[in-house]
Amino acid sequence: MNTFKTLWGKFSKNKAYREEFVAAQVKRGIPFQIRALIKHQGITQEVLAQRAGLKQGVVSRAANPEYGNLTLNTLIRIAAGFDVAFVGKFVPFSELGRWFTQLSEESAKIKNFNEEQLASGPANERPLQARTKRRTHHRNITNITPKPRDSAVKKRPPGSALANGNQMLIRQVYSGNQSSASFAQKGQIYGSN
Repeated sequence: MNTFKTLWGKFSKNKAYREEFVAAQVKRGIPFQIRALIKHQGITQEVLAQRAGLKQGVVSRAANPEYGNLTLNTLIRIAAGFDVAFVGKFVPFSELGRWFTQLSEESAKIKNFNEEQLASGPANERPLQARTKRRTHHRNITNITPKPRDSAVKKRPPGSALANGNQMLIRQVYSGNQSSASFAQKGQIYGSN
């Protein structure tokens, strides 16, 4: 019997097992990926900490599978230090099972932005001109003007990735006013429109 079928059998029998498995994968899988990326990029925890704007001790704890108290802000900073994206999402157990059975140090070796750009950009990406002026949910999202910033929203410098109206686009996606897939597929987030 293959590993996925064995794992699926355990998922099917016990909800408590599923909950513990998810917790273990988050608490151990993320540190595993951090250690694999440090090794892949040939850097030290100190270098990653400097790039991420964190203290080396924070990176050390994040790479420790026994720690288990990572914050989203820390993960976002570490992703920035690696110059990769971090995507936390809810998935069905079948997807978690496939991800787990395929996880290896080799699979955790992902390209940073510069490596990806040198390899001719992201896969399956249409030219910029073909992505402009697309309609989504009966709105022309290329002509949406940014709403004034909420006082609770941290201000970003003018050249930052979330400046110039992209905060509003992201708020629309996560408030359910727009489909995240429509933004992602049409390249509408982070100034690519």
